[in-house]
Amino acid sequence: MKLSVIINPMSRSVPNGAADALEEAILAAGHSIEQLYCRPEHLESDVRAVAESNADGVIAWGGDGTLACTLTACGMSGPPVLALPGGTMNMLPKRLYGDRTWRHILDQVLAQPKTETLAAGKIDGRRFYIAALFGRLTALAETREAVRKGDFRDAAQALVDGEVLDVETRLRLSWATKKGQSNPSEQTISAVAAAVALTSGPSPTFEVAAVDPDSTMELFSTALDAMIQGWKDAEPVQHDISDSVAVHDLDGGDIPATLDGEQVRFASPVRIELVEQAARVLRSEAGH
Repeated sequence: MKLSVIINPMSRSVPNGAADALEEAILAAGHSIEQLYCRPEHLESDVRAVAESNADGVIAWGGDGTLACTLTACGMSGPPVLALPGGTMNMLPKRLYGDRTWRHILDQVLAQPKTETLAAGKIDGRRFYIAALFGRLTALAETREAVRKGDFRDAAQALVDGEVLDVETRLRLSWATKKGQSNPSEQTISAVAAAVALTSGPSPTFEVAAVDPDSTMELFSTALDAMIQGWKDAEPVQHDISDSVAVHDLDGGDIPATLDGEQVRFASPVRIELVEQAARVLRSEAGH
């Protein structure tokens, strides 16, 4: 294969000497490099360049933001993307390849590459490929990472700084139960925070999860569950399946959010649309 490469050396877990190590690994696997960019100050233009190249595939190495940017630029008409973990959360590489090192992923995919289609969620022209979180509980993205590393002081500080335990800020979620499901209906609920996650498989859809605790203490319990086992698995959380979701701030303010771990803010209301064929990725014929 002829490959174009984009590396964000400023991403948290991209090692020193990444460009040389990756080039050596690609050549050792019997493939060639058409272009290789490792310039954080020119990241956006370099991403466009690899997306428009004549390569058989693009290797993107960086955090979830860099990977999402590359996938969006390549889309369905550009080269398929091999996404290497180089950030903090590495949500997309874990979904595609499991919790493995960049070298393990690279060697396995390049040995038996195949192309698959990836779905996305779309908000105001921005795309996410794993999940979007809305509300003050979005600060749990940083908090959970601190817990994972065993840094409980940073975890507690993130809870305080992000005003995570605020039950006064309210959101209204509206969605239609996924077509084809039993008893399809329109759903509208009030909640403190919500997650909209893409499901895996041949028929992608959104899984909607909303948390609406009765008190700060109950929200604290939910926050602890989310830190330890994951946001969607926390209690009490309501789940449903849909292919379009709207989120309103009942006070009309901006809505804090994270898209695949990247923190953003949106004006209310936020409308999330499903893009069933958003980009193409490179995976291994041999599976995980």
